[in-house]
Amino acid sequence: MIRLVLLSEWKESLPGDLEHRIMNLVGKDKPKLGYIPSQTDPEGTYFYPAKQQLEQAGFVDYLYFDVDQAFEKKLLGNLGNCDAIFLSGGNTFYFLNRLRERNMLSWLREYAEKGGVLIGVSAGAMILTESILAAEYVDAKYLAGSYLHPTEYGGIALADFHFYPHWKGDFRQLEAVKDLTGMGSKVYACPDRSGIVIEGNKREYFGHVIEF
Repeated sequence: MIRLVLLSEWKESLPGDLEHRIMNLVGKDKPKLGYIPSQTDPEGTYFYPAKQQLEQAGFVDYLYFDVDQAFEKKLLGNLGNCDAIFLSGGNTFYFLNRLRERNMLSWLREYAEKGGVLIGVSAGAMILTESILAAEYVDAKYLAGSYLHPTEYGGIALADFHFYPHWKGDFRQLEAVKDLTGMGSKVYACPDRSGIVIEGNKREYFGHVIEF
């Protein structure tokens, strides 16, 4: 049974019902989390604030797994033993390219198919879907420096919709959603402190997630 969490951000405490549902989905006392950053972060600038929130939620043990400059294939076995894996936010194009170069997309898909929980935040959440096309709008500032062609936008493909994080409903975002839905796929717009939890065929929405 596929178990996914798609979040816009987790820089501060999530609403209690969402946080409780995530830990219920993981279903373990004192669970171990595999943390995959979007790129090498030697000072832990993004990891430590996230770790503080994750510890408050109930995660007690961590494996930091770098898919960028400090990649160590020998740690894959340890990563596979984690109760859940966290895919961080950041530059979606760079993150996807690194995961593909390390053959991690199929590995993560297999991990989920075997029952592991995948938690994606912003870029990480978009990568859980069939395509990161939404990143052309969400991460427009990174687009010029991206080496990915749109034919290389395929993600882990565990969710059959576009995920649009950091939703505020402004004109620019509404125009972006119009473009995305015009291509034939559903879009779920997710404000910060909101999220989607998928467990098998069951899909739950927390906060003010909007379907287009």
